Amino acid sequence: MRYKPYGKKRNFSVIPAVRFVSVTFFFGTLMFCGFSSGSFMISYLTSSLNIIHPTSIPGIKDQKKCELAGRVWQDNKCWDYEHNPSF
Repeated sequence: MRYKPYGKKRNFSVIPAVRFVSVTFFFGTLMFCGFSSGSFMISYLTSSLNIIHPTSIPGIKDQKKCELAGRVWQDNKCWDYEHNPSF
């Protein structure tokens, strides 16, 4: 004879426990994948913003003005080697 506290019969069903574990695993995986994807996208975007891209300055047509502005005159164009696309 087994001991039953307070005369109550204990019924334990496996199905709700499996559902709980499945739902918890699903949402945990969803959160982990979302966080991983989001952090990858943010690191990719911030790293690409810090890359310097050389560009020609269309408004400067004179070599002296170009060099006085701290830029490089090459191929009859004024080049800026410190151009950042986030500017």
